[in-house]
Amino acid sequence: MTVISTTTDPVPMTDAQKFIFDLKGWILLSGVLEPELIEACQEHLHKLKHEPNSLPKHERYSLAGPAQELIDHPAIVGVLREIIAPDPGPDSYGFRCENSFAMYRTAGQSGSPPHCGPIVGPLAYRVLNGRIWSGLTRVVWELTKVQEGQGGTPIMSGSHKVNFPVPEDYRHFDPWLYESYSCPPGSVLIFSESCWHYGLEWKDTNRDRRAIFNCYNSYLAQWHKANLPAEVIDQMPPKRRTAFRGVWGHNFHQGQPNDYYSQDNQAL
Repeated sequence: MTVISTTTDPVPMTDAQKFIFDLKGWILLSGVLEPELIEACQEHLHKLKHEPNSLPKHERYSLAGPAQELIDHPAIVGVLREIIAPDPGPDSYGFRCENSFAMYRTAGQSGSPPHCGPIVGPLAYRVLNGRIWSGLTRVVWELTKVQEGQGGTPIMSGSHKVNFPVPEDYRHFDPWLYESYSCPPGSVLIFSESCWHYGLEWKDTNRDRRAIFNCYNSYLAQWHKANLPAEVIDQMPPKRRTAFRGVWGHNFHQGQPNDYYSQDNQAL
C-alpha cells in the first residue's frame, strides 16, 4: 500500500491521470490513506451507524472527527486543483466541499439506481483551452476492500461527454456498460457527477462496505445545500475551512476576492 502522509505536500495530478479522467470521467487512486487514518475513519463510521450517542454532538457527521482529514488529503488536493479550480491564493483552495454522507452497507443492500448529476452550466463537465473543468465532482473514500462486481460504485465510462440522451434501456445497470473496480482499503474514487453511476448491491459477505462520499465544486458554483454545521467547520485548520466558504467570485465594493471563510462568508 502506498502511504501518503497528511503532512506532505499535495501530490500533483499526472498527465496520464488527466488523460484517463478526460477519457472515462473518473480515476481510482489505490491505497493512498495511512493505515492509522483508515482505522480511525472506520471506527468513526461504526460509531455514527451503531453508537451515535458515544460521540459528541459536533462529531456526529461524516466529515467530523478524524474524517475531516479526508477533505483536503494530499492524495486528492493536486487532482482537485486540476479538475475543479486552481487555488486563488496560498491560504485558500479553489474547490469547495459542499456535501458529504457516510456509506455503511451490508451484504444484500444496494444503493440508488443508475443516475447522473446536473449536466448544465458550470456544474457540467467541460474542457477549455486544455484545462479540465469537471464541475460537480464526487470523491469516494473506500475504507474497506472492494472487489470488482461485488459492490462499489460502477460508472458508465465516457458518459460525462455524451452528445445524446442516454436511452431508457441503458438507464438500468448492465455490467457491459458500467465499469466496476477493485481496490484495497484507503483508496479513493474521483468522478465527475456528469457520469452515469450506480449504487451496486454489496455482495461481499466477509465485510461491510464503509465509505465516505464527499461532493466538491468550484467556489463559483453550488448544487447541494451545505450539511455540515459551522461548529464543526470552526474546529478545522484555517485553510481547510475555506472549502466551506460562500459562493461568489469577487467583492468589488471592498476589493476582496473570495479566498477566506468567516461567519459572514459560509455556504448555505
